[in-house]
Amino acid sequence: MAQINDQQIARHVVDGGFVGEERVIGVAVVLAESRGNTDAIGDTGLQTEIWGPSVGLFQIRSLKADRGSGRTRDELANLDPATNARHARQIFLEAGGRWTPWSTFNHDTHRQFLGRARDAVGAVGAGSGGGNGTVHVIQQGETLGGIAAAHGLSLGQLRALNPGLFDAAHQDGNLVHPGETVILSSTAGSPSAAGSPSAGSTPIARTHVIRAGETLGGIANAHGLTLGQLRALNPGLFDAAHRNGALVHPGEVVHL
Repeated sequence: MAQINDQQIARHVVDGGFVGEERVIGVAVVLAESRGNTDAIGDTGLQTEIWGPSVGLFQIRSLKADRGSGRTRDELANLDPATNARHARQIFLEAGGRWTPWSTFNHDTHRQFLGRARDAVGAVGAGSGGGNGTVHVIQQGETLGGIAAAHGLSLGQLRALNPGLFDAAHQDGNLVHPGETVILSSTAGSPSAAGSPSAGSTPIARTHVIRAGETLGGIANAHGLTLGQLRALNPGLFDAAHRNGALVHPGEVVHL
């Protein structure tokens, strides 16, 4: 795969875990960085003994030590657009939920693509207000009230979707922790945020955000699935970059 269109870029950005307005900015950054060329290789003149070229949709700067490892800055893994988008999300979170790792954002080059980006995100049915099945991973300093407002929800609506985040341990919603998952629509589910589904109910689209130390086998077992069933639902987590499912990263989303 090489050149993809705006809507295909938006789908990778959404599936990579970006939420809300992050999606629009993400598509604009991709357009500024690579113009949607999944095979794009840049910054070749800036290579050192440590750093390799920038690769793929988000032009992720590669680390030579990561080559073939499946880690965030693996040059080979990041040629896959789905993997590239997931790794971009990890880099974004590691930067504190900021786009500063991308020079096109810092220099406002991405702004010329914001209109196209917003159209593309809207076209794939995942606008900045959050689409069906959307989850949000809480970042440092965020509050449930702020998250609700950012996604066009009332705090009462957020409470109904995430009763587990409003229990005594969370001080009725006043105490949340980075890495916890917030469900933003009734078609998304996560045991870590809303508890197990009630008997006889089958959510349309349940998801789980991987935490440090978790494995796909453990996640499958916890949700009453076989590893084969989990593979069928998440083929991208069983690709070469993930070492056939043996290597996953915190923040990646598992469909259940």
